[in-house]
Amino acid sequence: MAKRYEELEKLVSEILVDLRKFYDDGNKAAGTRARKGLLALKNWAHEVRKEISAERAKAEASKGAAKSKSASAKKAPPKPKKK
Repeated sequence: MAKRYEELEKLVSEILVDLRKFYDDGNKAAGTRARKGLLALKNWAHEVRKEISAERAKAEASKGAAKSKSASAKKAPPKPKKK
């Protein structure tokens, strides 16, 4: 997690420099760099989201496998509702 956090900090700090140059000084080239950095941030976030989903699926699969071994007996059918 620390590695990912450092990557995020680096991306944001680089974007911040260019955003300030664009908005404060009117530097159009800095605006282009900021847009490029924001796209990189979006792609980074997408990668992290995929990693998180994969970790969750892996954890649920291992949890489900352990559960299925212990719950091998069939469950009783649900009771009918009274009208």
